[in-house]
Formats: sequence, structure tokens, C-alpha cells
Amino acid sequence: MNKMPPSIVMVGAFPPPVHGMAAVNAAVRDAFQQAGVTATVIDLAAPSLDRSITARLGRLPRVLRGLGRLGRQNALRGGTLYMSVSGGLGQVYELAFLLLARLRGMRVFLHHHSFAYLDRPGLLTRALVRAAGADAVHIALSPGMADRLQLAYGAVRVMPVSNAVFFVAPGKASVVRNRLATIGFLSNIADEKGIFDFLDLMAAAGSAGLPVHAKLAGPFQDADTEQAVRAQLESLPQVEYVGPQYGAAKEAFYAAIDGLAFPSRYVNEAEPLTVHEAMSLGIPVIAYGRGCIPEIVGADCGLVIDPAAPFVPAALAKLESWLADSAAFQAASQAAAACFAKTYDENTARWRALLEDIVGAHSDGERCQGVES
Repeated sequence: MNKMPPSIVMVGAFPPPVHGMAAVNAAVRDAFQQAGVTATVIDLAAPSLDRSITARLGRLPRVLRGLGRLGRQNALRGGTLYMSVSGGLGQVYELAFLLLARLRGMRVFLHHHSFAYLDRPGLLTRALVRAAGADAVHIALSPGMADRLQLAYGAVRVMPVSNAVFFVAPGKASVVRNRLATIGFLSNIADEKGIFDFLDLMAAAGSAGLPVHAKLAGPFQDADTEQAVRAQLESLPQVEYVGPQYGAAKEAFYAAIDGLAFPSRYVNEAEPLTVHEAMSLGIPVIAYGRGCIPEIVGADCGLVIDPAAPFVPAALAKLESWLADSAAFQAASQAAAACFAKTYDENTARWRALLEDIVGAHSDGERCQGVES
């Protein structure tokens, strides 16, 4: 009788609903499939983008079913647990999966997607890292994030891999923007993602007489946010809400904008895909410097604003400078595409090595040792 090969089990949120962590998990699952390995998926996604305590507790039945499924899974010893790490109390659930996987003799790969527990180190994350063990591989999103994981929690094996390698590849011709006419906002629409800072920026631009229009895209987090945003849009005729944008519609959205504003205040913000997508197409970015953003957006291809400072004054000044100097804006557009290409190239080799390790292409002695940052 042939012995079953060890399993790869993925634990985390998968679409729907669509958000950054879920999208990355789906992309990694697809990468395993393309490498010839079908992973067992234990989906812990909440039914909506609602972040209330009630909605979070509503995940408990799905978590309990997932633990039971992992416990009944065959061929776990020597297999692999790939698990995304939540930014807050979701780590309680993840700790349970982790302890069960360790008891079953599985290798552990933890993919970190949040800066909440790096900006404010906590005991729960410390317990998670300790339970994972010294042999666990921690996947960070940038070298700076890898450094902070090691310093704050003593993680031993840390591999920085940008999410850009999963979604955005150089090849599509970036179009150099010669002048600023339209600024875009693309995100799940919520207060914490900066929607009201964006609308305030457009109101200030209108009051200053700046000839700038805006396109606003994304799903609303909840009905209250939608009502508040639509009410504000009534006094902002230069702002067009175009709804959620996916696939070809999202490509058309990027083609119609010249700059991107990303004033996120979200505590878990780490490496927004929207920023990479925009820069890959030659779109300069103005953003709050949360998470990895200061490592992504250079001074030559946009503006990073201290999250402790008001967003509107600095962003408005940058818009005014770009409108007054089209050559400077064109240079920022060129720099954005070049900066993204560099990020992509630096991370592709690391991801390939990590993928080979996870799917078992290397012998035990050749497994990925991570980056000692």
C-alpha cells in the first residue's frame, strides 16, 4: 500500500468577503496548486466586513468545526500548517490551531499581515510565536517588518516576502502620467480606511480652486458608513463614486486616475495591495505611513505622511505642487513604476525559495532558513 504524502493545511480567511488577507490566502493556495500540491483549506472568514464584537464571535462555530476537521485529518505528521495571523483577538483561535498542529508533528509557516501587534507588542502574540517554536518560519511583508518581528517577539526564522509577488507583475506597460487631473481612492470604504480624510481632502481642494476630480471605489463596510459618505458626496460634485471594482473594471479605474490617496488609519494596516497596483502602473501615491508603506513609497514617487499628523494639509500641499509643476509630477509617475519594479524583483526570488520549501521540493537539510534580519 502506498503511503499518503504529508498534508498541507491552510488555515485563515478566504474570499468572500474580499479583503487583503483573504486575497493573499487565495493567491497562496493557487500557487500551491500550480506547484502540483492541493492544500486542505480551513476557511475562517467572517460572513461580512462588519468588525463588531458580535460579528467576530460569530466566527466561533466555524472555528470549532475547523479544529475538528484538522484533528481528523490524515497524514499530518511531517505535513505543513500554513496559517495567516490576525491582528487582534483572532489570534486566540489561531493559537488553538497552532497547538493542535504542533501536537500532530506538523511544520509551521505563519504569514503575518498586521502591524497592530508590532506597533503595540502584546502577550497574545508572544504566546503565539512561542507556541510556534524556533523552527517555525514567519513570513513578513518587508525587511522592516521582519526586523520588528525578531526584535519584539524573538522570532528566529523570518522571511520577508512582499504581497506584490502574488498579484502585480511587471509586464503591463505603465503609462507615465504627464499631469494630475484625477485622484483616486480604492479600498473597503470605512472610517478607519481613511474615507473621510479623503473626502475632506477633496473638499479642501475644491475650496482652494484646484482643478482636480476624484474617483471613489470600493464596497462600503456597513450601512452607516454608506449613509454618511453619500451625504457628504452631495456637496462634492467633483467626486464620483463608482462602486466596487474588480477585474477589468479595476483596470479601467486605474487607467482613469493619475494619483492615489490612501489615508488609512487602520491599526492592522500592513502592505496595501492598492498601493502596489497603483505604483506598478506609474501612479504616484499620497498615503499615511502605516505598516510597510514607508518602505514602499519613496519620496521621489509620492508622499508619506506621519500618521500622527493631519492628512489634509500635507496632501493638499503635495497636490498643489504637482499641479504647479507638471515635470515634477511626470518624474514622480516614472519613479513610482521603477520603485515597484525594484520591489517585485527583490521579492520574487525569496518567494520561489519559500514556495519550494513549503511544497516539499527541498530535502530537510535544504529547507528555507529565512532571513536573519
